[in-house]
Amino acid sequence: MPHILIVNMSFNCPEVQILGPVQEGTIERLNKVLPSSTTSTRSIRGSLPKFEYLSNPDHWRIKLDGQFCDTEGASRLMVLLLDALEEEGGWTLTSSQSVSSRDAGPLQQDFVENYKFFFSKYEDDE
Repeated sequence: MPHILIVNMSFNCPEVQILGPVQEGTIERLNKVLPSSTTSTRSIRGSLPKFEYLSNPDHWRIKLDGQFCDTEGASRLMVLLLDALEEEGGWTLTSSQSVSSRDAGPLQQDFVENYKFFFSKYEDDE
């Protein structure tokens, strides 16, 4: 039976939502690398942002408030996410989608970029 995992990423400020049966070890790894991998430097005053588990629907979410990613930084976050899922094992990227929404964000930017990644994992029912 297949398992489905959906990852939503939006920029700027970067936000990642993971819907599906991801292992907590993968979330812990992402907690270590994502907050320090944006283009802008993070404020040292507060604690590092971490994924939080939310319900309705059940998913993991991290919002990197006050941080920014240019195109290279957004690509870096995507590669880190793909590396973490590859390390977990079994996930196959089946589809992706990218949308730019004009006038959807704060006044400092002209558009918001959104990315969706769809993964599947097949496991034996034995």
